[in-house]
Amino acid sequence: MRSIEILDIKLFMQLLFQSDILADYELVSAEIRTDMTYSLDGHIHPDFFTNEETEELLLSNLTYLPWRIAKDKVFTLIKGKKTPSMLKLVLKTSNEKTSSILSATNSSLNVTDIDGMYLNILFQNHQLTVVCGVSYKIFTMDKTLENEFCEQILSLFKANQITCN
Repeated sequence: MRSIEILDIKLFMQLLFQSDILADYELVSAEIRTDMTYSLDGHIHPDFFTNEETEELLLSNLTYLPWRIAKDKVFTLIKGKKTPSMLKLVLKTSNEKTSSILSATNSSLNVTDIDGMYLNILFQNHQLTVVCGVSYKIFTMDKTLENEFCEQILSLFKANQITCN
């Protein structure tokens, strides 16, 4: 697990909500504090979608709503003249991305050992922190996967000129 302080908050938020930088992530949950608190559960409700919509939106094998779909809804809650006093997002890599990152390592782990790879984004007290980490289904001392995931996140930020500590 690694905590990353984002120094250029405005650029990060623009990329988060107005680009596809994290399009292959899923929204697990969100909490937003403005004039009131909004709590969002990212679980997909399959009965809401027709079979055609499920296929068109590529939702068949997902548990959570993809960020590419959820971000506009979340942005609607935070846009306005005032900055939210708090924004917390929990994003999870898709199963395909998890497999891809795992394949890029020489880790002794396999996909069934991984519960998820997560980004916890927290904006509070005019500070923005991103915590990246891996949730395992097993006990392991092997941190190769977690290190690779965090390095990929840092590289992604650097490639998009996001200044961080």
